[in-house]
Amino acid sequence: MTRRTSSALALVVALVMAAVGFVLPRSASAGPRSYYVDCSGGSSGLGSLAEVNALTLRPGTTVLFKRGSRCTGTFAPRGAGAAGAPIRIGAYGSGARPVIDGNGAPDAVLLQNTQWIELRDLEVTNAASPGGNRRGVHVRLSDYGTGRHYVLQNLYVHDVWGDDTKSTSGSDGILFSVVGDVRASAFDDVRVTGNTVKGVNRGGIRLVVSEWEQRPQVGSTGPVTKPWTANTRIVVAGNQVYDVGGDGIVILTARNALVEHNRIDGFQRRSAGYNAGMWPWNSDGTTFRYNEVSGGETTRDGMAFDVDQGTDTTVFEYNYSHDNAGGFVLLCNATGRVANAVVRYNVSQNDVFRGVEMCSGGIESAHVYNNTIYVGPGRSMTVINENTTAPHHVRFDNNIVVKAGDGTANLRLQPGTAVSPTHNTFVNVSGVESNPGGSTADPLLVAPGTGAAGYRLRAGSPATGAGTVISDNGGRDFYGNRVPRDRAPNIGAYEGRGVG
Repeated sequence: MTRRTSSALALVVALVMAAVGFVLPRSASAGPRSYYVDCSGGSSGLGSLAEVNALTLRPGTTVLFKRGSRCTGTFAPRGAGAAGAPIRIGAYGSGARPVIDGNGAPDAVLLQNTQWIELRDLEVTNAASPGGNRRGVHVRLSDYGTGRHYVLQNLYVHDVWGDDTKSTSGSDGILFSVVGDVRASAFDDVRVTGNTVKGVNRGGIRLVVSEWEQRPQVGSTGPVTKPWTANTRIVVAGNQVYDVGGDGIVILTARNALVEHNRIDGFQRRSAGYNAGMWPWNSDGTTFRYNEVSGGETTRDGMAFDVDQGTDTTVFEYNYSHDNAGGFVLLCNATGRVANAVVRYNVSQNDVFRGVEMCSGGIESAHVYNNTIYVGPGRSMTVINENTTAPHHVRFDNNIVVKAGDGTANLRLQPGTAVSPTHNTFVNVSGVESNPGGSTADPLLVAPGTGAAGYRLRAGSPATGAGTVISDNGGRDFYGNRVPRDRAPNIGAYEGRGVG
């Protein structure tokens, strides 16, 4: 048979198959597909979330929602991507982000037992019938093992009006959770970046709430049936969190997570529980840096930062905290462990109530150094509040604390205190019984009370070169200046030359 005859025969067979209505099954099609979703009633592509949810997405598949359209219900795609071929979900066309409206369902977006998946450029809301456990975007593993590669980027998650629940099925704007009783599960390679979360009745961004969390460091007692299984390679960066009822950003059951360049404004606004701006729990090696946190309400915590129970080697550095009703930072342990915590080169402006506070349990080790704390007129703060008689080993060195105008600032230390401040500058602060190497002289801040740039030192500051050497100091100050390891640094968060 000639090649021309073979081609002609194939064409005839194809025409006959089409005439009788026979088509190849979708699974036999070559390569990944692209699906276009228009819930506004357009004539092309898929027209509802139900149609999308009925598909099984293959590696490399793209699902795009039409900009300017609105889909109601829960978006819960099936299937998973693969290394080098993630499932990509996003938007097409021009105009506003496409909207996924949960309409009172538990989840507006549910990514369940999947991996290698990327979600971008959507608006997500869940405001109808307020109450009950409610999420905007929920990524969940159940008896799955290790799930890999998750990207949530450029999402606008807002008006998620759930209840005050904080659990693996609680109420949050963005929630990652792990459940199950048979197979230990965890996330690896998570990127939550460039999102806006606004108007949530519980938490803003919370990951990972896991049932596989048990270990003595977090106070687990009795037999360990679900041993601590770390979630790894987590980055939460460049997000904006506004008007949340409870916590802003929380890292749980993780190892070496990074939280940086985020903005939180308005947290602990409606919850009856205890909430802070950003904090880790039951996690090791978490770093929080270059974040700005403000607008914490109430003194049920309500402070910008918290090193919480079951943590080792938590670092808060280069952050800007201001106008928080609960204060600056909490070192909080009850029945577990807090060890090797570092709080350095941060600026606190007009936070009130507490500067550094301990909870009821012991602190194995924590070092608070080279921070600048400014308490302006009409505001008051207990700069160090030893709210425990349990053994705690907290160093407080090289910090500047300035109280200006009316109001008070004081240290509240226990008899035989475990906190022994050294080389600090305390201006208008009472209760300072001992501060070797320290001073009460005006540190000559450039423009205190005017924002983060105002806490550099003017030329001739007595705080210049007056600190104690801390060898493992992170290498830079709040403003990016190099910090020496072999000679006395400045006191406070600024290491540069005096400003004229």
